[in-house]
Amino acid sequence: MYRIGRMNLTVAAALLATFALCSNLAAGPLTRHVAEFNFGPEQFGVHAAAPNGGGGDLIYNKTLTLPTSAQTVFVTISTTGDTHDGDAAWFTASVNQVVCNPGDSGAGFAPTGWIPLQKHFSYEKVTYRSNGAGGLAGGDGGGGAGDMHDNGIYYTWCCIRGVKPGGTNTVQIKLATSKANEPVFIERSHFYIDSVPDRGLCSQAKVLAPNFEGVPATVNEELLKRIERQKAAQPPEKQPPQ
Repeated sequence: MYRIGRMNLTVAAALLATFALCSNLAAGPLTRHVAEFNFGPEQFGVHAAAPNGGGGDLIYNKTLTLPTSAQTVFVTISTTGDTHDGDAAWFTASVNQVVCNPGDSGAGFAPTGWIPLQKHFSYEKVTYRSNGAGGLAGGDGGGGAGDMHDNGIYYTWCCIRGVKPGGTNTVQIKLATSKANEPVFIERSHFYIDSVPDRGLCSQAKVLAPNFEGVPATVNEELLKRIERQKAAQPPEKQPPQ
Protein backbone atom coordinates (compact mmCIF):
# COMPACT_ATOMS: atom_id res chain seq x y z
CA MET A 1 0.00 0.00 0.00
CA TYR A 2 2.81 2.34 0.88
CA ARG A 3 4.61 1.77 -2.45
CA ILE A 4 1.38 2.21 -4.41
CA GLY A 5 0.55 5.39 -2.52
CA ARG A 6 4.04 6.76 -3.17
CA MET A 7 3.74 5.95 -6.88
CA ASN A 8 0.35 7.67 -7.05
CA LEU A 9 1.82 10.78 -5.46
CA THR A 10 4.68 10.75 -7.94
CA VAL A 11 2.32 10.42 -10.89
CA ALA A 12 0.11 13.19 -9.54
CA ALA A 13 3.10 15.50 -9.13
CA ALA A 14 4.21 14.79 -12.69
CA LEU A 15 0.72 15.52 -14.03
CA LEU A 16 0.54 18.80 -12.13
CA ALA A 17 3.93 19.83 -13.51
CA THR A 18 2.75 18.96 -17.03
CA PHE A 19 -0.47 20.96 -16.64
CA ALA A 20 1.50 23.94 -15.33
CA LEU A 21 3.88 23.75 -18.28
CA CYS A 22 1.00 23.51 -20.75
CA SER A 23 -0.65 26.53 -19.14
CA ASN A 24 2.54 28.55 -19.50
CA LEU A 25 2.90 27.52 -23.13
CA ALA A 26 -0.75 28.07 -24.01
CA ALA A 27 -0.01 31.53 -25.40
CA GLY A 28 2.49 30.07 -27.86
CA PRO A 29 6.02 31.22 -28.64
CA LEU A 30 7.03 34.82 -29.19
CA THR A 31 8.11 35.17 -32.82
CA ARG A 32 10.35 38.02 -33.95
CA HIS A 33 9.52 39.26 -37.45
CA VAL A 34 11.56 42.47 -37.62
CA ALA A 35 14.74 43.76 -35.99
CA GLU A 36 16.02 46.93 -37.67
CA PHE A 37 18.14 49.92 -36.74
CA ASN A 38 18.56 53.50 -37.90
CA PHE A 39 21.93 55.08 -37.14
CA GLY A 40 21.56 57.86 -39.70
CA PRO A 41 20.73 61.53 -39.08
CA GLU A 42 18.48 62.54 -36.18
CA GLN A 43 14.77 62.04 -36.67
CA PHE A 44 12.43 64.66 -35.28
CA GLY A 45 8.85 65.46 -34.45
CA VAL A 46 7.88 69.06 -35.11
CA HIS A 47 4.10 68.70 -35.41
CA ALA A 48 1.64 68.50 -32.54
CA ALA A 49 -0.28 65.35 -31.70
CA ALA A 50 -3.99 64.87 -32.35
CA PRO A 51 -6.50 62.51 -30.66
CA ASN A 52 -6.53 58.79 -31.50
CA GLY A 53 -2.86 58.81 -32.52
CA GLY A 54 -3.33 61.51 -35.16
CA GLY A 55 -0.85 64.24 -36.06
CA GLY A 56 2.85 64.01 -35.28
CA ASP A 57 5.61 62.86 -37.64
CA LEU A 58 6.29 59.37 -39.00
CA ILE A 59 9.59 57.95 -37.72
CA TYR A 60 9.12 54.28 -38.61
CA ASN A 61 7.14 52.47 -41.30
CA LYS A 62 7.26 48.74 -41.98
CA THR A 63 5.00 46.57 -44.14
CA LEU A 64 5.20 42.83 -43.55
CA THR A 65 3.13 39.67 -43.93
CA LEU A 66 2.23 38.07 -40.64
CA PRO A 67 1.65 34.33 -40.21
CA THR A 68 -1.93 33.18 -39.75
CA SER A 69 -1.17 32.45 -36.11
CA ALA A 70 -0.21 36.05 -35.31
CA GLN A 71 -3.00 37.43 -33.12
CA THR A 72 -1.14 39.92 -30.91
CA VAL A 73 1.66 42.12 -32.25
CA PHE A 74 4.32 43.77 -30.09
CA VAL A 75 5.95 46.94 -31.42
CA THR A 76 9.12 48.11 -29.66
CA ILE A 77 11.32 51.18 -30.00
CA SER A 78 14.74 51.44 -28.38
CA THR A 79 16.34 54.82 -28.99
CA THR A 80 18.11 57.92 -27.67
CA GLY A 81 15.91 60.96 -27.10
CA ASP A 82 16.57 64.69 -27.01
CA THR A 83 14.14 67.47 -26.06
CA HIS A 84 14.54 71.23 -25.59
CA ASP A 85 12.86 74.03 -23.63
CA GLY A 86 10.67 71.79 -21.51
CA ASP A 87 8.89 70.22 -24.49
CA ALA A 88 7.68 66.63 -24.17
CA ALA A 89 8.32 63.88 -26.72
CA TRP A 90 5.11 61.95 -27.39
CA PHE A 91 5.02 58.59 -29.21
CA THR A 92 2.32 56.42 -30.75
CA ALA A 93 2.22 53.12 -32.66
CA SER A 94 -0.36 51.75 -35.05
CA VAL A 95 -1.08 48.66 -37.13
CA ASN A 96 -2.84 49.28 -40.45
CA GLN A 97 -3.62 52.88 -39.39
CA VAL A 98 -5.35 51.69 -36.19
CA VAL A 99 -3.67 53.04 -33.05
CA CYS A 100 -2.47 50.24 -30.78
CA ASN A 101 -3.64 51.78 -27.53
CA PRO A 102 -6.13 54.68 -27.55
CA GLY A 103 -5.81 55.34 -23.81
CA ASP A 104 -5.19 58.76 -22.29
CA SER A 105 -4.64 58.22 -18.56
CA GLY A 106 -1.91 59.76 -16.41
CA ALA A 107 -0.39 63.17 -15.84
CA GLY A 108 1.36 63.46 -19.22
CA PHE A 109 -1.67 65.18 -20.80
CA ALA A 110 -0.91 63.73 -24.22
CA PRO A 111 -3.92 63.24 -26.52
CA THR A 112 -5.55 59.82 -26.74
CA GLY A 113 -3.33 57.20 -28.32
CA TRP A 114 -0.10 59.02 -27.42
CA ILE A 115 2.32 58.40 -24.56
CA PRO A 116 4.92 60.88 -23.21
CA LEU A 117 8.30 59.17 -22.97
CA GLN A 118 10.61 62.14 -22.39
CA LYS A 119 10.44 65.62 -20.88
CA HIS A 120 13.00 67.77 -19.07
CA PHE A 121 12.71 70.81 -16.87
CA SER A 122 13.12 74.09 -18.78
CA TYR A 123 15.36 75.99 -16.38
CA GLU A 124 16.11 79.70 -16.70
CA LYS A 125 18.34 80.83 -13.82
CA VAL A 126 19.22 77.43 -12.41
CA THR A 127 22.84 76.25 -12.61
CA TYR A 128 24.08 72.68 -12.49
CA ARG A 129 27.18 70.50 -12.85
CA SER A 130 27.97 68.22 -15.79
CA ASN A 131 31.16 66.31 -16.66
CA GLY A 132 32.97 67.94 -13.75
CA ALA A 133 32.11 71.50 -14.74
CA GLY A 134 29.98 73.70 -12.48
CA GLY A 135 27.90 76.84 -12.91
CA LEU A 136 26.36 75.63 -16.18
CA ALA A 137 23.10 77.28 -17.16
CA GLY A 138 22.44 76.08 -20.72
CA GLY A 139 21.66 72.54 -21.75
CA ASP A 140 24.73 70.35 -22.20
CA GLY A 141 23.57 69.63 -25.72
CA GLY A 142 23.77 73.27 -26.78
CA GLY A 143 20.07 73.51 -27.51
CA GLY A 144 19.10 75.93 -24.76
CA ALA A 145 17.21 75.46 -21.54
CA GLY A 146 16.21 71.86 -20.91
CA ASP A 147 18.50 70.36 -23.58
CA MET A 148 19.87 67.53 -21.44
CA HIS A 149 21.78 65.22 -23.81
CA ASP A 150 21.09 62.30 -24.08
CA ASN A 151 18.52 59.90 -22.63
CA GLY A 152 17.53 56.32 -23.38
CA ILE A 153 13.97 55.41 -24.38
CA TYR A 154 12.65 51.83 -24.47
CA TYR A 155 8.95 51.16 -24.92
CA THR A 156 6.71 48.36 -26.22
CA TRP A 157 3.11 48.53 -27.40
CA CYS A 158 0.94 45.40 -27.51
CA CYS A 159 -1.48 45.56 -30.43
CA ILE A 160 -4.57 43.56 -31.34
CA ARG A 161 -6.56 46.37 -32.96
CA GLY A 162 -6.19 46.36 -36.73
CA VAL A 163 -3.98 43.25 -36.87
CA LYS A 164 -4.59 41.00 -39.91
CA PRO A 165 -3.35 37.45 -39.19
CA GLY A 166 -2.02 35.87 -42.37
CA GLY A 167 -2.22 39.15 -44.26
CA THR A 168 -0.21 42.23 -45.12
CA ASN A 169 0.23 44.59 -42.18
CA THR A 170 1.76 48.04 -41.96
CA VAL A 171 3.29 49.01 -38.63
CA GLN A 172 4.04 52.67 -37.93
CA ILE A 173 5.56 54.67 -35.08
CA LYS A 174 5.14 58.42 -34.88
CA LEU A 175 6.78 61.13 -32.79
CA ALA A 176 5.11 64.41 -31.80
CA THR A 177 6.11 67.46 -29.82
CA SER A 178 3.96 68.80 -27.01
CA LYS A 179 4.34 72.29 -28.51
CA ALA A 180 3.95 72.66 -32.27
CA ASN A 181 6.99 73.91 -34.18
CA GLU A 182 9.35 73.20 -31.27
CA PRO A 183 11.02 69.95 -32.40
CA VAL A 184 11.91 66.90 -30.32
CA PHE A 185 14.48 64.40 -31.54
CA ILE A 186 15.57 60.77 -31.52
CA GLU A 187 18.70 59.10 -32.89
CA ARG A 188 20.49 55.72 -33.08
CA SER A 189 17.28 53.75 -32.92
CA HIS A 190 16.33 50.08 -32.99
CA PHE A 191 12.87 48.83 -33.97
CA TYR A 192 11.39 45.40 -33.26
CA ILE A 193 8.13 43.68 -34.29
CA ASP A 194 7.07 40.42 -32.62
CA SER A 195 3.87 38.39 -32.38
CA VAL A 196 2.17 35.60 -30.42
CA PRO A 197 -0.85 33.43 -31.36
CA ASP A 198 -3.04 34.69 -28.51
CA ARG A 199 -5.19 37.85 -28.34
CA GLY A 200 -5.56 37.48 -24.60
CA LEU A 201 -2.00 38.67 -23.99
CA CYS A 202 -2.94 42.27 -24.74
CA SER A 203 -5.60 43.23 -22.21
CA GLN A 204 -6.35 45.92 -19.65
CA ALA A 205 -4.55 45.37 -16.35
CA LYS A 206 -6.55 45.64 -13.14
CA VAL A 207 -6.52 49.21 -11.86
CA LEU A 208 -5.67 49.24 -8.17
CA ALA A 209 -7.29 51.78 -5.86
CA PRO A 210 -4.90 54.24 -4.14
CA ASN A 211 -3.82 53.35 -0.62
CA PHE A 212 -4.11 56.41 1.65
CA GLU A 213 -3.57 54.52 4.89
CA GLY A 214 -1.28 56.49 7.21
CA VAL A 215 -1.07 59.41 4.77
CA PRO A 216 -1.62 62.89 6.31
CA ALA A 217 -4.97 64.43 5.43
CA THR A 218 -3.32 67.31 3.54
CA VAL A 219 -1.41 64.91 1.31
CA ASN A 220 -4.51 62.75 0.84
CA GLU A 221 -6.48 65.79 -0.27
CA GLU A 222 -3.78 66.91 -2.71
CA LEU A 223 -3.53 63.45 -4.29
CA LEU A 224 -7.30 63.31 -4.78
CA LYS A 225 -7.24 66.77 -6.37
CA ARG A 226 -4.44 65.64 -8.66
CA ILE A 227 -6.50 62.65 -9.82
CA GLU A 228 -9.51 64.87 -10.47
CA ARG A 229 -7.37 67.38 -12.42
CA GLN A 230 -6.12 64.58 -14.65
CA LYS A 231 -9.67 63.37 -15.30
CA ALA A 232 -10.89 66.90 -16.07
CA ALA A 233 -7.96 67.65 -18.38
CA GLN A 234 -8.66 64.68 -20.63
CA PRO A 235 -12.38 63.96 -21.03
CA PRO A 236 -13.23 60.59 -22.61
CA GLU A 237 -13.53 60.57 -26.37
CA LYS A 238 -15.39 58.26 -28.71
CA GLN A 239 -13.01 55.54 -29.92
CA PRO A 240 -13.11 53.82 -33.31
CA PRO A 241 -14.54 50.28 -33.32
CA GLN A 242 -12.07 47.42 -33.01
